[in-house]
Amino acid sequence: MAESVNCDRLPSLLGQHFPAEDIPFADRKLFLKARQRSIVDVEAQQIGLSPLDSSETTEALDENDIRFRVVDSCHVEYLTSMGVQSSLVVPILHRDQLWGLLVSHHSSPREVSERELQVVQLVADQLSIAIAQNTLLEQTHAQADQEATINCMAKLLHSMTEMQLQQALELTVSALQAAGGRIYIAPQNPDEAAQVFNYGEWGRWGR
Repeated sequence: MAESVNCDRLPSLLGQHFPAEDIPFADRKLFLKARQRSIVDVEAQQIGLSPLDSSETTEALDENDIRFRVVDSCHVEYLTSMGVQSSLVVPILHRDQLWGLLVSHHSSPREVSERELQVVQLVADQLSIAIAQNTLLEQTHAQADQEATINCMAKLLHSMTEMQLQQALELTVSALQAAGGRIYIAPQNPDEAAQVFNYGEWGRWGR
């Protein structure tokens, strides 16, 4: 989504594709359920894990509690291939889903202080709020557009003139992003012909 590189100390990763499967399912689950942060020191071959919530009870934990263990060799190889010697990862959540990760990579070994972890967590929390607000705004705009389209279609349909019925059909097909559409008006009397209005690719589907 976005990237900032300090003095080209690391190669840019923006625009490259990193499949979700690169992150083991168990780790993704902990990012979501426990809001787990991770700190990797490649040189020391250690990873520090700091969950904010219990993965079993969902109760809040001490945010400054960081427990270290030996990091998996594949994780070390993954970071080393990008020139990374230390890394901090904080999950970004949206509507109880793992929306993404806020990642800070370093080209040299670096310790992350409790204060720095708190600041990065605050940024991740603010990102979650911004994403939620943006999503709500987009939904509000989409609903307003939908209501305006429906009102316009209703007005055209109520007129029952041929030109406006055709306009209503075209508007409906466009709003639904359909390939085509048809309005069929049954005859009022047996000796009258039905009225049919076509738009788009409907004519190719047979009659």
